[in-house]
Amino acid sequence: MDYPKNATVKDADTWRRALEVAGLGVWDWDLRTNVTQYSESWCQMLGYRRKELPAKEDLFLLLVHPEDRARAIESGDRHLAGKCDSIETELRLQHKDGRWVWVLDRGAIVERDEDGRPTRVMGVQTDITQQKEAERDASLTNERFKLALAASETGIWHFDVGREGSFWDAKTCEIFGLESRSREIDSHTWESFLHPEDKLDAERQHMAAIYKNEVVKIPYRIVRKDGEVRHVETLAKSLQSQGSAGYLVGTIKDVTEEIRAARALYAEKERYQITLGAISDSVISTDVSGVINFANPSALGMLSVDHDALIGSNIFRLFRNDAAIQSVDLDCGDDFKNGVTLEIYSELYRCKSRPILSASGDSCGNVYTFQNISEETRRQQQLAYAAHHDALSGLYNRIAFDGALEKAIANVATTAFAILYLDLDHFKALNDFAGHAAGDEALKAIAASVADILPEKAIFARLGGDEFAILVFGTEREELKRIAGETIAAVQAIDLGYRVGGPRLGCSIGITIVSDPFISASDALAQSDDACYAAKSSGRNRVSFFSEGKSRATSGLSAAREVADLTEALEENRLILFGQEIQSIEHSGQQCGRLEILARLRARDGRIVGPDGFIPAAERFGMAPVLDRWIFRKALADHGPLLKKLDLKIGFNLSAQTLSDPSLWSFIHDAAREHGTELSQIAFEITETAAVTSFETASRFVRRARDHGCMVSLDDFGSGLCSFDYLRRFPINCIKIDGAFVEKIVDSTVDRAIIAAVVELARNLGFNVVAEKIENEDIITQLRKLGVTHGQGFHLHRPEPLDDYVTRRLGSTERLQQERRIA
Repeated sequence: MDYPKNATVKDADTWRRALEVAGLGVWDWDLRTNVTQYSESWCQMLGYRRKELPAKEDLFLLLVHPEDRARAIESGDRHLAGKCDSIETELRLQHKDGRWVWVLDRGAIVERDEDGRPTRVMGVQTDITQQKEAERDASLTNERFKLALAASETGIWHFDVGREGSFWDAKTCEIFGLESRSREIDSHTWESFLHPEDKLDAERQHMAAIYKNEVVKIPYRIVRKDGEVRHVETLAKSLQSQGSAGYLVGTIKDVTEEIRAARALYAEKERYQITLGAISDSVISTDVSGVINFANPSALGMLSVDHDALIGSNIFRLFRNDAAIQSVDLDCGDDFKNGVTLEIYSELYRCKSRPILSASGDSCGNVYTFQNISEETRRQQQLAYAAHHDALSGLYNRIAFDGALEKAIANVATTAFAILYLDLDHFKALNDFAGHAAGDEALKAIAASVADILPEKAIFARLGGDEFAILVFGTEREELKRIAGETIAAVQAIDLGYRVGGPRLGCSIGITIVSDPFISASDALAQSDDACYAAKSSGRNRVSFFSEGKSRATSGLSAAREVADLTEALEENRLILFGQEIQSIEHSGQQCGRLEILARLRARDGRIVGPDGFIPAAERFGMAPVLDRWIFRKALADHGPLLKKLDLKIGFNLSAQTLSDPSLWSFIHDAAREHGTELSQIAFEITETAAVTSFETASRFVRRARDHGCMVSLDDFGSGLCSFDYLRRFPINCIKIDGAFVEKIVDSTVDRAIIAAVVELARNLGFNVVAEKIENEDIITQLRKLGVTHGQGFHLHRPEPLDDYVTRRLGSTERLQQERRIA
């Protein structure tokens, strides 16, 4: 660029050196030609020589940073328009090496034409890159400092000792519950927040910090204006200043949560210590090398050692070398990882270990827990024994026998065997005459006597009730007959020590020889059962061998097939529910709202099979509980929610096997709740035989049913010898007179007298009475004379499908309600 026209060469050199030394780049913009000239120092500032830059009008705009271009143009335009006295802006220009150079651009109009319009503008650009970088670094440092303070939730303050005034930042104000303020805060403000118990000590420590040349930590409490007490911690440092009394600068942090956490951690530790001291499980902790550093009292008792003797010892050496610890060889800590069983001083312990990890996941040691499982093991052994043995006789039960039978069949190719099926004769009579206790004593005596005469490897089991089975390895018929004969003699020789009356106890035995490895266990047992039936049919106390040529409709094999058909019928939903009403015979035509649920089976050919065609087989093969539960759930699922609306109580017959299930009431209660049925709409009928089979279970069930509003009827009353004893023991509320007394009431004086006695008994006890098997009007007439109020039989109502009955009754109910609304 040119220098002033009247400048000498010496002056020009002086200007050039001055510009170069100052690092200033000069620019001269001729508005008439729109040409801008740049000084050599300006070019050097950007790393160029003048001749390296193109002579372009827009050179400046080509070099300026795109983000700064609009600002640079706007600054010049404002000055040219007279809106500001000069051009002044910060912008970036691109250096020759590609980096950006920050410059401070300053300029102004230096010439105007006759009309006052600007014609020439000159300015200088100063390299301020280092300044901008310093500002940036300072800004980053400041931001990092602010971020650190924000992250640490720390406030900053300083106290002017001479003026006794403080300056608090926003965080400090926030900690004290104040709005941020920029004015000076007098010392009385701070003092007003101090907790009364901490005030004197906090003031004393702050004053002492003024005279110390070190950082002082001062914890104290403050009380905010809302009454909340907060814990704070201050770091204070004295700074001396010439000409003043000095300053106390510091930080403040709210540590309330840390204090609370520390107290909670201490309390938690105390709880753990107390808990570990109180629990019965033994707990030992170690460091990473296995050295014991904690043991609760249970652990000390388990090892019979003092605390001081145990702490500091190595757990692995202890458990490997102590003679009182058996059943394990411990060489490293991993032996405990998945749990081991130890025998310590004759007690069994289950031991497990878990690592103690730091917050970073590093192992700090291990904790070992020892649970005494001696009693649990004994119970498991007892349960295992009970699962495979009959509780009364001590013999194998049905489950164990079935397992032994399947195993024997699997090995039959090398070891043939026979099944002896025993069914006691006159056992029910023994129960009727002498009661259940005598029956139980007889079963135990039979188990002991027969077991004494059997071969060493024979397997003797009680299958249930009065049925037994024996597996004898060997197939010599004469030997099998001898064993069977001695068994019958042993049963007949049972002496209970008192006279029970009735026929003498005996047994019938069926024998099947098994040689087919492909026969199923159920078929093999059915063959022996079939042979036993033949022995019983031929006169009792007999022995009969199974023969393939024999076939009877009532045989065990036939019953097994019936059970298979029943199972398929349940799966295929071919079991149909029927219902038979119990009606009032005292007032003809009056509905009493009671219906007995019955079951019928639809055969594959469409025939309807009555209960005699499948229920005996179900009871014989232990399927009665499945059948009873299916009937109950089906009836409630289909019609349970309607029973209250229909004012209908439905009754279910329960077999002896069903009543023997302790979980029966839970099933009934859950099913009723599931299907929205009130228990007061449900009745149960139990027969005398069912109660005899499982008296205690039946009694518990009846009490629960009655407590929940169910009706319970004693069915077939009078058919056995213990009917009146059951009235005394069971909290029933209905008696159903056995149809055998009802069907001949017109001609039999004895039957009328029995029914009259039952009615009088029921009246005195507050029971309902229902007469079964009413076949004609003459029977109803006689029953009315005797005071019987309700009856059941074909003459009153023939069983009909339950769906049809409910549909019909529902229609009648809706019509009746409509008539009442109209009336």
